[in-house]
Amino acid sequence: MKIGDQLQKQRKLHHMSQNELAEKLHLTRQSISKWENGTTLPSFANVIAISELFGVSLDELIKGDAALMDKLKDDGRIRLTKVETIVIIGFVFIAITLAIIYGTGISMDDVNDWMSGFSLIFFILFANSINRKKFNESLNKKAVIFGILLLVTILVPFIMGTVSGVLGEAVKRQGYYDNLYK
Repeated sequence: MKIGDQLQKQRKLHHMSQNELAEKLHLTRQSISKWENGTTLPSFANVIAISELFGVSLDELIKGDAALMDKLKDDGRIRLTKVETIVIIGFVFIAITLAIIYGTGISMDDVNDWMSGFSLIFFILFANSINRKKFNESLNKKAVIFGILLLVTILVPFIMGTVSGVLGEAVKRQGYYDNLYK
């Protein structure tokens, strides 16, 4: 039996509406409806929550649903959503970019000049790469790359400005204390 059929059966056995089930799982009614219709599949965390809520074993819930079993199959690979990929790889690129900038001694003014132009270009490319109705599903490889570049070009100047401000303030304080104790 498919997970959607099993979910609907358990929900009706427990005299629950889709709205009531959605509230208990902290989801929308539409999510429950999509699972029951087979349009989408629940995440592993939601399958566990459903199992606990209805008091049925995971085996009972997913047995016979090949699509869900394939989705939940553990092959040892870490699966990240596209948004998680953008954030994680983006921060790696930020660290690399900051290391290059600080290592070569590029000035903050130069960084601000060329990063603002790149930010605008990457934002336009990123925005044109996504389907706003289905944001996460519509993120293709091109959109992920532009998202990473957008994140880097926005955050590098911000981080540099923050570091510069903090270090500048620390240097001023140190100079003040040095003069105070002369």
